[in-house]
Amino acid sequence: MSLNEKERSPAVRKARRSVILGGVLLVMVGSLTACTAASIEQERKVYTREAAAEGNFRAKQQGHGLNGTLARELTAGFAAKNIKLMNNMFEDDREGGMSYMYLLNGSARHIVKVHIYRDADTRTAQMEEMYGERKDNAVLENVMGRTTIRSKGHVSFVYTASGGEKDMYEQDVLQVFQHVLDEIKEEGHAVKLNKGSKRE
Repeated sequence: MSLNEKERSPAVRKARRSVILGGVLLVMVGSLTACTAASIEQERKVYTREAAAEGNFRAKQQGHGLNGTLARELTAGFAAKNIKLMNNMFEDDREGGMSYMYLLNGSARHIVKVHIYRDADTRTAQMEEMYGERKDNAVLENVMGRTTIRSKGHVSFVYTASGGEKDMYEQDVLQVFQHVLDEIKEEGHAVKLNKGSKRE
């Protein structure tokens, strides 16, 4: 029997089909196992509330939710002064707090930070740890530059200017800080702004 005749024999064809079918089944079982593992992991996150925490964190990253209102008001206040908040960076302290950092018009010499904590006591303690200052209003100066802090409740705004441009944006920045802080009202742990506020 020649090689071609062997390849055409029913036994060889059946063996080939079995191998192909076995391979397809193996791929399908592998896919099903991966899907099941992903479903189980998602269910675990739901029961441990991890999924909600991840969703809230993503919302904070994108400026949605309670902190988003504050960020939008701040951005609008600076836009009214022809100042762009650029290079938005954020950090979650994993204890209910969130910090945002912006460069004014893209300049690393002018930095605005927004710190939002779970309560006023935590904010006071954290600001003292970071800046050595507990007061709601403070100005810290050294050879590197000037840092101005404005706080209310569990929110702090920090403006740091360095180099020879320390006074370039200060007046505008402090006006925006004051406007937004005046609009803050606190309900529980939420930061909310008074509705119908008018910007200068």
